[in-house]
Amino acid sequence: MSSFESLYHETEMNVREAVYRFSELKTKYETARKENEQLRAELAETREQLEKTEEKLKLVELTNTIIEKEDKTELKKQINDWVREIDSSIKLLNSK
Repeated sequence: MSSFESLYHETEMNVREAVYRFSELKTKYETARKENEQLRAELAETREQLEKTEEKLKLVELTNTIIEKEDKTELKKQINDWVREIDSSIKLLNSK
């Protein structure tokens, strides 16, 4: 009988150890899953920022191309004309 009890206790200890290891692995899995979700969110945000930065870069390059092609004073005159147009539009809207 002692051999059966010994085998029973050994099996019981193995099962307890397996349950403990399973619990530890489950905790590690949950931690890794949460970290993965966070990293995916950060990656999506970084990609969005990259897209916005690329759009701004294209705008800056386009602006530089325009400035190089046109005389700076002509560009300033055109901007001033646009500002005057916007101001007069605002005045018209405010008067109604």
